[in-house]
Amino acid sequence: MGSPRPPSTHDRRLILLNTQNRIDGFVKWAINNVSFVFPPTPFLGSVKFGLKGGFDQGDPPESYDLSSYDIMAQPINPNTTIGSGVYKIEYNTTVDIILQNANALAANTSEIHPWHLHGHDFWVLGYGEGKFTKQDEANFNLKNPPLRNTAVIFPYGWTALRFVADNPGAWAFHCHIEPHLHMGMGVVFALGVERVKGIPRDALKCGLTADMFFKKKFLP
Repeated sequence: MGSPRPPSTHDRRLILLNTQNRIDGFVKWAINNVSFVFPPTPFLGSVKFGLKGGFDQGDPPESYDLSSYDIMAQPINPNTTIGSGVYKIEYNTTVDIILQNANALAANTSEIHPWHLHGHDFWVLGYGEGKFTKQDEANFNLKNPPLRNTAVIFPYGWTALRFVADNPGAWAFHCHIEPHLHMGMGVVFALGVERVKGIPRDALKCGLTADMFFKKKFLP
């Protein structure tokens, strides 16, 4: 029977620019100039119980300056900042993600990155060279696109993905090269968290949720 067709339109689009930058002299990766870090408290517990101190409360940037950023050149600003913000996605909506690759810190250098989404599969609508533009949508494959949970962005290229946000939780979307994730190449999507029941105890035993549920137990 094959894979189901994707929805014909999207409700929301995120354009994620993948760059290499520095923080305090250390090489990092960044998405829309934010290098992602995992906070001590797992996201699911922080979102579920409204723990505003558990992660950055500001909304991460949904795009970048498409009109002026030159993906073929070394970044004009080689520096970035760390962040742990969450993309809050409305439950059961259709989301497009455009992964845009760019030049790294070194001249004439852009790498391949396999991106993996937890908790969902997505349709790979297309790939392209250079900077993604609205004209590229005309070539999206909406008839029989592959359904995957991992897709590649190629050097100096873009990849278009579409998924339905129908699995409640706080889900990581990141480069599947492990060091790249720890260097900041990732984001988190939170959707329908109020629907999540029975969070495993082990997921609550650190950070602020540990203080909420376990601190008294271990007091003398």
